[in-house]
Amino acid sequence: MTEIRDKMIGVNKDPFIESKSASSTAIAAILLLGIVFSIFSVVHLGYYPEWKADEEHSHMANVWEDMTELKSQIDRTSIALMQIDRTSIAPISDPNSSAPKITRNIPLHIGSWQMPLIGTTMSTGTVSVNTARCKMTITPKNGIGKINGSETVINCGTIAYNSNNEYYVDQTFKYENGALILAQKEQSVMKLYPSIRVCEVSPGNYSFLIYAVEIQGPVDTLSSNADSSIYLKNCSFGNIYDSDGHGNVDSFGLTLDTDHPDAWKTYFNEMLTGAGLENNKDYALKLTENDSLSLSFPMNGSNNSLGRLYVGKTAVNAELVNGLS
Repeated sequence: MTEIRDKMIGVNKDPFIESKSASSTAIAAILLLGIVFSIFSVVHLGYYPEWKADEEHSHMANVWEDMTELKSQIDRTSIALMQIDRTSIAPISDPNSSAPKITRNIPLHIGSWQMPLIGTTMSTGTVSVNTARCKMTITPKNGIGKINGSETVINCGTIAYNSNNEYYVDQTFKYENGALILAQKEQSVMKLYPSIRVCEVSPGNYSFLIYAVEIQGPVDTLSSNADSSIYLKNCSFGNIYDSDGHGNVDSFGLTLDTDHPDAWKTYFNEMLTGAGLENNKDYALKLTENDSLSLSFPMNGSNNSLGRLYVGKTAVNAELVNGLS
């Protein structure tokens, strides 16, 4: 009887042990998955926003370098074209001129990398040409305040990058009339300056040299999380106005229609005060009712005078290209 009982117990014991082992394995797997999901949740909720913000900040720095290179290339092109213009028999602004045509291709990394494993989306950005206002009007005047010569109107155009970040604050990098502006929310600051200069050629006698940049081409916008390029072509330079060719030019007015008048006002104030001129005494600089910027020099009663007013213009046709080339 004992032997028969032991055999019966043995027969029933083995399946019981196997069932218990299977349950332990299932419980261990569930606990392991719980630990994995807990770690993933902690990383995604606690660390991912910080990592993503750092990644987007790094991407903003890369885009800023691209926009800086854009300005640098246009500046170099302007200098080269001015030098060619001085030595050419026919001005290079002439369509029939035999001067070499200068082109440039600027890469722009408008999207950022996707973070492996935990990152589900890539940051996107938008690059645009001539979607914002920027127009400069220069009015030379004689001693009685009337226009002397022709009023110069330059549709400067813009090239802008707008970010679409998830965690880092959105920013706009905008190139207009030779300046590179950083805009963040309602504030903007000019980081790289245009080619506008004022110098005292003799005591109390000032010359204004304005080298404008006109971005030509149709309005265009490209949104992507990949790379793109800005193709600059049909670059040309021309002398627009020189008071030395128009007698009796004693003053001038400058109006700038832009989305960033505060940034331009700060720039003009720094430039003019650095040249020894005083606001509301030697020159008038103010914002108009339509948020344009108005500059007048010299003011009535100022001891300083206008020696020369020169305006040159570099024209560049900008085209957006999807992908680096």
